[in-house]
Amino acid sequence: MLVAAFLSVTGCQGDKGSAGEGATEKGICYTALGKDVESAVRRVAGIPDAVKITRYGHPQDSADELIANVDAGTPDEAKRLDFCGFYRESAEVTPSVEVSFSVVPEVPASSSGADALGKSYRMAKGAVATTKLGVLYFECFSKKLSRGEGAKVLVRGASRTNDEVAESEAAAYQDNLRIVHASSRAFAELLGCEANAGIPATFSMSPEV
Repeated sequence: MLVAAFLSVTGCQGDKGSAGEGATEKGICYTALGKDVESAVRRVAGIPDAVKITRYGHPQDSADELIANVDAGTPDEAKRLDFCGFYRESAEVTPSVEVSFSVVPEVPASSSGADALGKSYRMAKGAVATTKLGVLYFECFSKKLSRGEGAKVLVRGASRTNDEVAESEAAAYQDNLRIVHASSRAFAELLGCEANAGIPATFSMSPEV
């Protein structure tokens, strides 16, 4: 029953949006996260080309929720905001890979916090990767924050693989960072971050810290 209910909700999300739908949730999930990202998802989660991937998420709602929390003076409540999930055709309840965003007070030291087991890289305000996780920290100044007065927040983007990792450790690190890089660029645009929050326009594997 749960699978059937999920399919009834996500059926329209499975159809690719046109280029003119870039501002909609469906368009962002499909057009902002293109073929390179889907290929990375397939590699890290071991999804064959013959298996359909359905995407579902709330990009615009997540950005609006973050802005509302900052405006209300409760940025700590902006946690695990759903951005986009990649669902394997045969396992529709839990996404194979899911991307979310949170507002955080600081970039943790490499030896502490939830990212302690990963390798750190130079990208934006900091990046961390493990075989199942890609994390990117970026600082966003946006006029959309503080009711149009403008404010700065530190955002943590995370791409998490829920399936068994199907590639080498080094390759998984790179694919996890590729997914969270593209997602963070799209999220920064929704937030109206100046200068794209310092996130590079194209992905390349940065040096380790």
